[in-house]
Amino acid sequence: MIERPGNSNPIRNQRGVVLLLCIFALLLVTGIALTLLAMSDTETKVGANYRESQKAYFSALGGIQEARVRLLTDSSVVPSGMPSNTNPNGVVYILNSNGSDTIQPWTLPTLSNGTYYDDELCHEFFPGLTAIYGSNDNSGVPNLPCANTPGSSGWYKTVTSTDPNTGTSAALDYKWVRITAKENRSAYPYNVASSTYNSTATTPIPICWDGTKELPLPAGMTACNDHSTGKYYESVYRVASLARTSAGARKMLIAEVAKTPPLMTNSAVDSQDHVTLNGQLTVNGFDSCSCNLNYGKNGYDLSSCTATTTGGVTTYSCPGRGSQSCDNTKYAIYASGTVDSSTPSETLVAGPNPAVVQNQPWTYDISTLINQYSQGAVNVTGAPYNWSCSPPSTSYPNGTCGTQSSATLGVPPPFPPTYNSDGSLNTTGVSPAPSTQVTYVPGDLQLSGGSVGSGILIVNGDLNIHGGLQFYGLILVKGVIKFTGGGSNSTNIIGAVLAGQESYVDNTLGGSAVIDFNSCALKQGQTPQPPHLVSIRVASY
Repeated sequence: MIERPGNSNPIRNQRGVVLLLCIFALLLVTGIALTLLAMSDTETKVGANYRESQKAYFSALGGIQEARVRLLTDSSVVPSGMPSNTNPNGVVYILNSNGSDTIQPWTLPTLSNGTYYDDELCHEFFPGLTAIYGSNDNSGVPNLPCANTPGSSGWYKTVTSTDPNTGTSAALDYKWVRITAKENRSAYPYNVASSTYNSTATTPIPICWDGTKELPLPAGMTACNDHSTGKYYESVYRVASLARTSAGARKMLIAEVAKTPPLMTNSAVDSQDHVTLNGQLTVNGFDSCSCNLNYGKNGYDLSSCTATTTGGVTTYSCPGRGSQSCDNTKYAIYASGTVDSSTPSETLVAGPNPAVVQNQPWTYDISTLINQYSQGAVNVTGAPYNWSCSPPSTSYPNGTCGTQSSATLGVPPPFPPTYNSDGSLNTTGVSPAPSTQVTYVPGDLQLSGGSVGSGILIVNGDLNIHGGLQFYGLILVKGVIKFTGGGSNSTNIIGAVLAGQESYVDNTLGGSAVIDFNSCALKQGQTPQPPHLVSIRVASY
């Protein structure tokens, strides 16, 4: 067959196209595969970096928790005084080595040392320290690391971590934890009270914790925990924890912690709601812990006090107990709402005049206090009580634990209690020995039949006392408290009552109840707990 010139074979012209398509497809698939491999490798690295970051974070958190626990019971980690280059107890480092590293937070970073340098110390108002690119204002610039060190000795002390694996390769990755007392210029400009801040001041102002907020050390007090003044505060500590993993991930956490001070109420009865008065009621605001008052059938009386009447108003000057001065600053009743006018059958006495104040600012967060004090408390739904408590319902919005008769909620001292010259409770020859506990009731409760208790009674609802109660300590009630009759048993509360608010009824005081403010009773009822975590953050440098 003869092909004519100019005519081409269409099949022959398409030879090699399939090969080109195959090569193109192979290149495309290879590119996709390489991209997927790269993405997979990136995801693996991202995941690994995140894992190391989280590992460093929780290791640093472990260091914070060790400091909190040791501040509760270990005096060796409690700083003494403010940080300075001449106070070896002003900065405490807890060191946690893995056995092969050298931990020297006071050493500036070099190629061979200083990996764990404390570049946050200048934010604690350590004299003479500055932040990188910062001015010499003794406080450093927020969110920038420190540029220098106070020196190698004379301003700190070290203790060894109590981590069971300290000194071994299994040690947690936090390398050191630093504890200092907070002062008003720590972490400038986040000072507590701007009116007391002075960038050129040479005398630091310690920061105290009153249980709800931070405040500068009040005038007249030598230290935050100086309870001899009648004020109950605790020191605020700054805790910094540095963690570094074997892969190089680094995290520093900075926390502020403080022990919870004893809760001192404004009066024998503090009420957020209206207070109804009835019956043979006695409420005494004089501190029966520090005031040398006589105890009669109606509780502590004022026969040992000197009465002065001016313009029809009687005030009392009462003797102190031993070396103590009588604290006559508390009211009989302090109410955010209103209070019924008293009748001749009701005795309401206190150092201030009037003994009862109403429509006052409410300074308590009842829910927060209940959450705080209920940690570690004995829940009545468990042993040894095993009370049957129902959950909240239409009939009982708080839930209810019903009526409990002859309940023992801690062992109070014999009534009337006696005290030593220093104000401490006299328990010589007392049997059974007084014992305190924190008792938590998760709903409404009615006590009857001569119940007794000592410590703190927390009622997360309303409390109705009918038939007598002998209690030594604090009664903390979310809702309202009602005394509806003494029956054959008397009702004596030595300590204080702190009651909240309820929509339908008011706080009712009566039923032959005797309520005496007593700071000794309030101080002895707390369960020791690690310092409260006021705040925590991750350092940005």
